[in-house]
Amino acid sequence: MKANAERVGPAVPSKRLVVGRAAWWIAKPRARPPAPLTLMAAIREEESAARKLSFADAVKDLLQNLSFHCYGKLVEHGRGIQERFFWLICHITALTMLIAFVWGTYKDAADELVTTLYDPLYAVSKVPLPAVTICSQNRLSRRAVWRYAQELSSKDPRKRNATYFYTELRAFSLYYGIDENIDDERILRLQSLLDQLDTRPHDLFFNPKERLRILTPKCSDILISCRLGGRPFDCMQEFQQTLSSFGFCCTFNSNGRYIALNEIHNYPDPQSGGVTVRYLKTGRSTYLPVRPQILETLQEARRIRPAVRKCRFWDEMPHNFTRRYTFSKCISACRAHSIYSLCQCLPFQLPMHYIGGATGRLFCTLQHMQCLRHYTFKWMNVITSRDYVPGLEHEMEDALYCPHCLPSCSEIRYNVRGAGALTLRNPFGNMTNVHDGNISSPGNNNYGHDSSELAVVRIYFAETHIQYFRQIIKNDWYEIFSTIGNICGIIAGFSLIGICELLFFVAKQLWHAYKAERKSELFHTHCHTPRRSRARTRANGRAKATQQRQPMELLILP
Repeated sequence: MKANAERVGPAVPSKRLVVGRAAWWIAKPRARPPAPLTLMAAIREEESAARKLSFADAVKDLLQNLSFHCYGKLVEHGRGIQERFFWLICHITALTMLIAFVWGTYKDAADELVTTLYDPLYAVSKVPLPAVTICSQNRLSRRAVWRYAQELSSKDPRKRNATYFYTELRAFSLYYGIDENIDDERILRLQSLLDQLDTRPHDLFFNPKERLRILTPKCSDILISCRLGGRPFDCMQEFQQTLSSFGFCCTFNSNGRYIALNEIHNYPDPQSGGVTVRYLKTGRSTYLPVRPQILETLQEARRIRPAVRKCRFWDEMPHNFTRRYTFSKCISACRAHSIYSLCQCLPFQLPMHYIGGATGRLFCTLQHMQCLRHYTFKWMNVITSRDYVPGLEHEMEDALYCPHCLPSCSEIRYNVRGAGALTLRNPFGNMTNVHDGNISSPGNNNYGHDSSELAVVRIYFAETHIQYFRQIIKNDWYEIFSTIGNICGIIAGFSLIGICELLFFVAKQLWHAYKAERKSELFHTHCHTPRRSRARTRANGRAKATQQRQPMELLILP
């Protein structure tokens, strides 16, 4: 009973064998809540966790583990100061040589295009024919000028005879740059008469372009017989009256019928390049051998800027060039803009579309000749880049500057060399002309049988095969990348992986610096905010206490 009573009594707690404070000895450990940290302590703890290494230690760790060659020698443990200084000099020298070689490679790669000989024996039969322009040395027809003098005499209110006007019309030679030493007062007086007597209903002033076109010798007065490839053809159908720097001339193949490039409305101007001028003597048979040369730039070069490749394709500047760019047209257009800006007029020889159309434009008349003579030197000297040349400073300042004009990337150059002339004998023996499909002989003969008044010119290709040049890209991007990579690997032991490591290190340090700056700003903001709130609370309490202390006044109004 006693035993049972003892069993029925209250249970005695069992004793533990080991009592410890370690967590793994606790049967049911209770997680203690973390001690509250102040804001400053939290920020310091995060900074210490984020920046485990100082900047100097981080740089040392980078140099020890960088993939570049021998940079670990600078911070390796056990190296003396002399040995570290030696490695520092080696690395500085290697970096200097590396920069010099890479800069030289970059400067060499700046010349993007290189000219190579594509075909040394290109058949001349595949080469387009050039355009041929024939101009008369007599810029004005005597018969046309005399008829014009009679017309002015009939309109003159003072009834001066035709001889007077014929003498005064000698001033028209100024339009072609021929100085006749005529008094300026006479020139202005003649221009005033022309504005009164020779003005069309829709013109406000005298139109020199239309009048000089009438006074210029016609193509039918210049050409007698024409042949192409030994076959006669009608000169009047194939030759057209066009404008050139010499005035109105007769041009064959101007519309591109016999050429593949179809270079329409090309303006021949010897002062702008691209035109070869030869003078023919009467009573002579002149031979003009043409030696063409082809230069073509591959289409892959279009991705390179024109300023880098130093040329322009035919469709890169279509405005003001009749949808086809050439270097000669660009220079002529630049000169036209300069003339119009300085003299407020445009010579009749230049196309009007070079300055944006004929609306509100004025052709140069006799009253503008003094201005045109004043700037002749400027317009005769054209530069496209300002390179310092000792001794030519004055010419560089006075020259016409056209920086946007670059050579054509693809063109055919026609060179005329070795021209010869023989005495003309029996010129009418083989002379024929074609008119409306009928062959007649001896052609368009208005000069009689005096060979001293005639000139025969024969234009032909001097060679059966020519050289064909091409401009190709010198170094593509992957070739330049490979060259620079080889130089960096040989001289300094650089590699793409090492560059990535270096960039990662720089980005990481910048990110840590940015985070530290933001945390510092946040800490200052939190520290100053409670102070400001407490100050505001005190100020509000003082204001309320002041209001309560003020005595209240009772005002009784009647």
